[in-house]
Amino acid sequence: MENIIKLRASGKINLYLNVSKNGRNDGYHEIKSIMQSISLSDELTFEISKIKSNPEPPCKNGIYITCDNEDIPLDEKNLVHKAAALILDRYNLRGKYSVNINIEKHIPVCAGLAGGSTNAAATLVAMDKLFGLNMDIKALMNLAGKVGSDVPFCLRGGTVLAEGRGEKLSELPHLPFYWIIIATNGGKFLSKDVYEKFDLVGEEKKSIHTELVNNIVERKFSNFFKKLRNDLEDVVAIEDRAINGIKSRAHKLGAIATQMTGSGPTVFAFCDDLKTAIGVREGLKTVTSRVFLSHTTPDSLTVYG
Repeated sequence: MENIIKLRASGKINLYLNVSKNGRNDGYHEIKSIMQSISLSDELTFEISKIKSNPEPPCKNGIYITCDNEDIPLDEKNLVHKAAALILDRYNLRGKYSVNINIEKHIPVCAGLAGGSTNAAATLVAMDKLFGLNMDIKALMNLAGKVGSDVPFCLRGGTVLAEGRGEKLSELPHLPFYWIIIATNGGKFLSKDVYEKFDLVGEEKKSIHTELVNNIVERKFSNFFKKLRNDLEDVVAIEDRAINGIKSRAHKLGAIATQMTGSGPTVFAFCDDLKTAIGVREGLKTVTSRVFLSHTTPDSLTVYG
């Protein structure tokens, strides 16, 4: 049994996000969303070791998280910790092994890019491999749904229609390769707060996800990009006025589609070619603090060491 493994965990964007108000009893919202994996990713290293019976471990739960970003919690508040604890408890490994997890962050935090969720998905895959559990995809997806709404998508990756609270996934044909610029002003919005605000002041709209899915299947991408929408965008833009400015600037610089992703405030911009993408990236640096060059990818998780 190997004791160390490294994974690259990709972020995601919501190409389309339709939200229904107050439709569930569990505190979540019914959504219909087309999600896409992007190449912007974090790198995680996992190492397991047997706990010696005599010494008292410094961390009683046996899960140790380190990170190069001070905004990341290193305890039970981190979805990585929640995912690791689920595996340890379900397979009676608690107290027998310690797990050391280092997270090298590149995905902006609390920015609508599922950074925490993709790290949690990587944790499930890493621990399955390290402990030789040989879980099938159904078992992994079941655990992922217990960790968080976006974690099942982050396990699967690619281009996917997500329904329910995000756990009901239907695979779609992968989008072609597109360069994507990711831009954020560094603001942090908790998903729970944004959805609560949507209930108060947001506008509930009829879903057009079927039409968009048909566009993807029929490869009518020009039509698809014209109809992208995020129902949470107007709510977040009330507080973060930079969103509309970033979108407008990206369009003027040549982006073919631009929109806020998830609960924001990050904005993505699709570009037809690398030259345009570099121009958009450089141009957006004048209006926002963090800009990344990325692209579509069919994979969410990659084992690389």
